[in-house]
Amino acid sequence: MFNRIALLLILIVAAAYYWLLMDPGHTSVAPREIDITRLRALADSQQGARPTAIEYAAIATNTEPGTFLVAGGGLRSEQTGVFVWRLLTPGGDTIINAGLTKDQAMAGGYGSYHPEIQATADSWMLAARRIIFTSEDIDHVGGLLTLQLSDRTAASKLVGNERQIEKIKALAPGLMQSLRSAPAVHADKAGYAAIAPGIAIVRTPGYLDGAQMVYVRLQGGREFLFAGDTAPMRRNVEWLRPRSRYAADWLGHEDRAATLGWIKGLARLKEREPGLTIVYGQDHGWLQDQSAGPRFAAAPASPLPVDGRKTAR
Repeated sequence: MFNRIALLLILIVAAAYYWLLMDPGHTSVAPREIDITRLRALADSQQGARPTAIEYAAIATNTEPGTFLVAGGGLRSEQTGVFVWRLLTPGGDTIINAGLTKDQAMAGGYGSYHPEIQATADSWMLAARRIIFTSEDIDHVGGLLTLQLSDRTAASKLVGNERQIEKIKALAPGLMQSLRSAPAVHADKAGYAAIAPGIAIVRTPGYLDGAQMVYVRLQGGREFLFAGDTAPMRRNVEWLRPRSRYAADWLGHEDRAATLGWIKGLARLKEREPGLTIVYGQDHGWLQDQSAGPRFAAAPASPLPVDGRKTAR
């Protein structure tokens, strides 16, 4: 009797483990087309200087099992992070994402938070021409909400889609006045829109309704597609697997089938366009890989102010 009970418990645990962490879901979903020709045309349609280089700020970092962000990815540890990207541009930089606060990072399960790097990202945003987001998730927009408390101009630089702006307004009703001067970017029927010289977006709802990928062509010709949380890890695209059901359904509210369609679209695009670099949303290990990674410059630390804002971060 004891052996039967033990076996039953093992089977229950194994089934739960497979369902929560290994099952990729509906793998027969069709790929979603990502029109790189359209993105290039939109990026080229804007007059002015294109970005010349890209830097990144790793605001919060963590080490977690590979099967968490890649269904069936195994228990080998993966390095993940929350990143802010700076597109250095003559005449005014574009910042992708805004980081988050220490409390938000701890609530999100990140093991390490780097306020001195968030301070650098804050300085980027204050000096930038525009701020865009890959989604309205708190680990992308949280830093802007806090920065706005000390500088009321920050939110006026937001270039977001309507879903992102709705979420930011709900999180911080006090930003309503500032957001009136930052109207939503309306994409075409296929979800594409020009943002700035060398920069365009495609809407990719699935992870969240306001999720989008950001295409960037540098002045020197190199091309990047910031996949955001649609493809947080390189192995999402290489293995054609979305987040685990635990990460997507239990901790979030993701449409895994839609996300997998975009992941398959990224894989097709990568095969057709080997010169295009896909920038994965949370893959800190790939980002630091000097052979396989994009070789972006890491942000330097900034001195922390000796005031109340230090503790807020």
